[in-house]
Amino acid sequence: MVVALAAAVVLTVIRPSPQGIISFGIGQPEVRAAPGKPAPAVNKHNLTALDVFNVTLVRIRDAYVDRDRIEPKKMLYSALDSVQFNIPEVLVEAFPERDEVVVVVNDKKKTFSTSEVDSPWRLSSKLKKIFRFIEAHMNTGADLARVEYAAVNGMLNTLDPHSVLLDPETAREMDVNTSGKFGGLGIVIRIHKRKLTIIRPMKGTPAWRAGLKRGDHIVQINDEVTENLSLQEAVDRMRGTPKTPITIWVRRQGTPDPIKFDLKRAVIRVESVDNRLLADNIGYIRLKQFSGRTGQEVKEAMADLRSQGAKGWVLDLRSNPGGLLEQAIKVADLFVDKGTIVTTVGGREREPRRAERKGTDKLPIAVLVNGNSASASEIVAGALKNLDRAVVIGSNTFGKGSVQVLYDNKDGSKLKLTIAQYLTPGDRSIQSLGIVPDVKLHHMIVPKANRGPRDRVRLLPPSRTYREIDLDAHLTSRYAKGDAKPKYELSYVFERSRRADPLDDTGDDIQPDPNELADDELDENLLTDFAIKLARDVVAQTSAGQRNAMIQQARRLIAKHRQRQHTKLVEALALLGIDWSDAAKKNQPAANLEARVTSDKPAYDAGDIVELTGVVTNHGAGSAYQVHARARSNHQAFEDAEFVFGRILPGETKTWTTRVQLSKSARDRVDEVRFEFREARGTKPAAAPLQIRIRAADRPVFAYSHQLIDSGNGDGLVQKGEQHRLRVTIKNTGAGPAAETTAILRNASGDGVLLKKARFELAALQPGQEKSVDFVFDVSRRFGGDEVVVEMTVYDAVLHENVIEKLRYKIRAPSPGPQKISGYVAVTERSTPIYEGASADSGTIATAPRGTSFRVTGKQGLWYRIQIAPDREGFIAAAGTKKTRSPRGKTAINPVWQVTPPAISLRIPSFVTDSATYKLSGKVRDDTHVEDVYIFVSNIADKVENKKVFYKSNRSGQQTNLLEFAADIPLWLGTNRVTVVARENDEVRATHTMYLLRTKRATTAAAPNAR
Repeated sequence: MVVALAAAVVLTVIRPSPQGIISFGIGQPEVRAAPGKPAPAVNKHNLTALDVFNVTLVRIRDAYVDRDRIEPKKMLYSALDSVQFNIPEVLVEAFPERDEVVVVVNDKKKTFSTSEVDSPWRLSSKLKKIFRFIEAHMNTGADLARVEYAAVNGMLNTLDPHSVLLDPETAREMDVNTSGKFGGLGIVIRIHKRKLTIIRPMKGTPAWRAGLKRGDHIVQINDEVTENLSLQEAVDRMRGTPKTPITIWVRRQGTPDPIKFDLKRAVIRVESVDNRLLADNIGYIRLKQFSGRTGQEVKEAMADLRSQGAKGWVLDLRSNPGGLLEQAIKVADLFVDKGTIVTTVGGREREPRRAERKGTDKLPIAVLVNGNSASASEIVAGALKNLDRAVVIGSNTFGKGSVQVLYDNKDGSKLKLTIAQYLTPGDRSIQSLGIVPDVKLHHMIVPKANRGPRDRVRLLPPSRTYREIDLDAHLTSRYAKGDAKPKYELSYVFERSRRADPLDDTGDDIQPDPNELADDELDENLLTDFAIKLARDVVAQTSAGQRNAMIQQARRLIAKHRQRQHTKLVEALALLGIDWSDAAKKNQPAANLEARVTSDKPAYDAGDIVELTGVVTNHGAGSAYQVHARARSNHQAFEDAEFVFGRILPGETKTWTTRVQLSKSARDRVDEVRFEFREARGTKPAAAPLQIRIRAADRPVFAYSHQLIDSGNGDGLVQKGEQHRLRVTIKNTGAGPAAETTAILRNASGDGVLLKKARFELAALQPGQEKSVDFVFDVSRRFGGDEVVVEMTVYDAVLHENVIEKLRYKIRAPSPGPQKISGYVAVTERSTPIYEGASADSGTIATAPRGTSFRVTGKQGLWYRIQIAPDREGFIAAAGTKKTRSPRGKTAINPVWQVTPPAISLRIPSFVTDSATYKLSGKVRDDTHVEDVYIFVSNIADKVENKKVFYKSNRSGQQTNLLEFAADIPLWLGTNRVTVVARENDEVRATHTMYLLRTKRATTAAAPNAR
């Protein structure tokens, strides 16, 4: 088990991403565009060799933690399901009841028997046969490696959520992120209001010494502007070899001009521990993760705090996702001197790790945890709790008690495989259970007013959580003991800090999640964080270093805090006109409550505010106390919305209005909202559910053309040492306006390509309107690649519509450029293409009909450079023209829009049905070609995630630019997200997403005839 003990224990849930759709999130349909050129030649992946798949099978057989989960037939079905999710032209339908799987690739269909798949090797053999069929009928130029990676991850999905294959690119990034040190500047950054912003300079680093500050906007890194960089790209630019120079410019609040900082990179050790001395001489130690020096850092922090007079400890593990097992053991060993800290169990092997230290610290200790404390954090908390060393305060931890190990593959990918489970002292499993705190905390939020959707009352814990047990295929353990319960439960009113912060733009009435303790908020949270103060008080009032004694001694303190927090709640609600007094203890007549909830309108447009008004009348002879209601819905906007009524006297009626802000990018849908009422003495009035119709806004669709304009030798081609403009004309061909249009160019070529102008804020773009922008970039003479690759993105920040394109330009041999000549030429061919450069493999920007004449400005070989607009030139083959003395005939050209996404039109009779299937029909049009259409369905309640339910190819269609379809798609009870995808080719596609509600009874809701 040596390799298991060296494995990183990090909370990661990685799933394969769809090749066809970047995101299925609400309001995020995507169009991915290509420059109309074939992809560059790459080494063809040998799909049917199954090299990665087979080596994964071997490792599963030899090392997987639970061999009972290895079900070859189930693994085959899941592998193929993942393939169809990632490869658009593949549709798979499994029939386990008759041991068959039907595979459709484009317009070809074949049935495969799965009856003989009873072992991993027969699984491999069957998959090889299916892959031969898939490869033979896939679109040409497809990435076959992606097919195999998808299959491997689909197979791993059947095992557990943490076993996953990382593709080579992801694996490389993981190596950088887990190395523990790197050459850099020592700053924490994020994108804030679309600007690269410093969150925190790390102490003792080049950034700290230079005087960089929180809130500084980094506007330039060396010669490159940052306006277009992603967060990861910015990090990559600032990383480098230690002692190498780097220059950055920042804009600082109150300073008119950018400030220049000349720095030298250094080895940055990411500190995992922070500490402070709290009141009453209690030492506070926060662990952000378990990395290579965490044990030593905690030891050093304890020594520092002891020198300041520390008499006890608060160990904060909240939102700590885990890390290295060895470091978790070292941290626990600082506080316990005997007993088993953790036992690793894999197959028939057991490896206990016992406490080894002598002279262990004996001071009282409290451990803070929450639902984001996972893995190594749970090992430490579980050891200190179960060895009677510390009282645990907070909420149930995540519940990840499994061990993963990384295997390297020859192709650069990595397999992360679960090989064992962890047991805390007493052979208690963490897996899917987590650590149950001794003192369970819940925060309540009460706004100062109830005027709008930002004023949110939160008295109850969230009805849904996201923990290990909520993940598909989560592991269970035979060592699981679900009998643990908190000794105390305590609700408290969350109080937000009022500090001035350049990054705090949420508004006074928006309450952050108190469970999230950000690095940059540490100092302030020591003053305002209720959990820290409670843990401090629990430790300060005792000299005992044993958990059970501390729990007993905390009884009065918890009761005192409970009463104090109840008083705060009563006072806070009183400011809202709510009487939250306790129910009278003497016998009283019963209350008889009638409740209803109404909405202010029958239907809403995206972006509207929904007003839900609850009305409760007491028809009984006695008063009702602490009357309260909560909404339940599959729509996140309505889920857990609360209504507070308080005390209702006999004959009295109370109302409360909760306002919900709908996203401007909301999709067409009907949501059922149910209401749960409660009262202090147990009365539970019922209220009828509401169905709320939401109408999506008409959406923009971005079509565009682009032309590379050579500012060097003028040949329209790319040579080293030149500057280029990329002129992009963007047109909104959709039915709705784009509210905040942004165009960004990103360097995807590496060093040697320098972006000079890379971002344009285009504001609104109305239907039919077009705008042009000129990106500017330099190609250095030291550039080492054979092509320049830039990625262009156009997006609407409000409706989340976007188009992404990677443009590739070959590096050409040095050339003097076109010879300057004058005169005119006329087109002699029927339709002659006009190119951006003096080469037939450069981009086509327009076509010219026969008879069109142009002024000639230069000639290079067999190409004329011609004037096609006052500020625009192009190239035309001399063979298709004849010289003329003056302009004659037509001068109009037909511009080429390199990308015009398909238009999807759907016939939607209703957004509500009680049927298990739904007839969805429509048509797809495109100005050139429609390749196919396919449909995904998701249902969160039934754990159906992006299930591909329909595919239709247009390969044999009568009209290449039109595809009509009709699909009987399956629906599950509740809300179903339906995403229709239409492709023009492998790269150009459009999506339409909507939500269909399946009820248990027949209900209808109005819908447009076509969308």
